[in-house]
Amino acid sequence: MIIRELRHEEEPVFNKLARSYGTIFNTIEWTGIFDTSITRYGIFSDGGEMIGGFIIYRERMFGLSVYRDPPYTPMIGPFLRVDASNPVAIMSRWKDAVDAMANLIERLPYSIVSLSLNTVLVDTQPFIWKKFKVTPVYTYILDLTMPLDELLKRMSNERRKNIQKATKDGLSVKEVTNYEDIASLVLKTFARQNQQINTEYMRKILFTFANRNNSYAFVTLKENLPVACSFVIHDDTTAYYLLGGYDNELKHHGAGALSMWEAIKQAKQLGLQRFDFEGSMLPHIERYFRGFGGTLKPYFRINKARILYEIVLKFIRRELF
Repeated sequence: MIIRELRHEEEPVFNKLARSYGTIFNTIEWTGIFDTSITRYGIFSDGGEMIGGFIIYRERMFGLSVYRDPPYTPMIGPFLRVDASNPVAIMSRWKDAVDAMANLIERLPYSIVSLSLNTVLVDTQPFIWKKFKVTPVYTYILDLTMPLDELLKRMSNERRKNIQKATKDGLSVKEVTNYEDIASLVLKTFARQNQQINTEYMRKILFTFANRNNSYAFVTLKENLPVACSFVIHDDTTAYYLLGGYDNELKHHGAGALSMWEAIKQAKQLGLQRFDFEGSMLPHIERYFRGFGGTLKPYFRINKARILYEIVLKFIRRELF
């Protein structure tokens, strides 16, 4: 099995495989947001046929060469077409692909590597054997094949009360196609939390990437003013909650839950199978997402740094390094 950088003329095949076996975050359309900061890698069989791939984002940070997930991108891959039915053959195919992937990443001129792997990948042994630190991260995934009343029942009492109170207090929710309100609410949220956000890429996602075929958004209104929002992107099977925002000056405890519930209902109406909350490792955000009744799903992040940087990182990001 061979892994190498993708050539331009190979992009259509890569995109077809990504759509069939990966996620929207692996596609040419999504990765094109990041221009030359993205490298796409193809996974090829010994016979030279492309059977999978993954992406890596690279940047210079404080003079260091950092290879990481692209901004707003929960996972890089890999995705893989496996033409086998025997369980051992399937596992072996994945093992070979992950081993080749680990070898390639190890050869990159990195100072720091921190990459998240697709949820379908459970075998990270090749990375462990090459001394990468592998850590679990978590998301919540809601099964949209259930009836709406069952989805509502699965929520916590608190989340249902949030939605009921928002409705009782006269808040309304509407789908929007002009995403300026989304951008404004997201920026207000990050400013309130004293957190930085990559505004350039956020605006590219909202105003260049997003269209009626891959995304939608709902805004909750209080006295006709936007108070909370949920922005979702999706592929053919899964909706991903990507951006949310809240105006603290117009605060209402049910506003965010109301927009999220509408986003979930829209995903079901579109015939999607799953709603992925893109869960956070921050306790208060995890607790909020948990209340919507999804199933906890682990996936894996691989981390490695050159020895001098690793020593420093053990003091400031010990959970990763």
